[in-house]
Amino acid sequence: MPRPIGWTKKDPDLGKLKIEARFFGSKLTFHRQNGRFEPWEIFTPDNEDWDTLNELAENKFRRGKVQEKQMRIIQARGEKL
Repeated sequence: MPRPIGWTKKDPDLGKLKIEARFFGSKLTFHRQNGRFEPWEIFTPDNEDWDTLNELAENKFRRGKVQEKQMRIIQARGEKL
């Protein structure tokens, strides 16, 4: 199972969030965590989250850390291929 791609984001309502995009087979889910000891929750990403994920995944793809199949899923914004 590939490692999740993660970053931090500031939200005006929720504060600082940890964001992770996780792959399980061909399924991509987004998870966020409000604080260190808070549980992870699944959420629906906005365009900013997709753009950030695409940028981070492209960097990891060049270094061989993300597979081409996963890049296609990210570039299709999670739609079935």
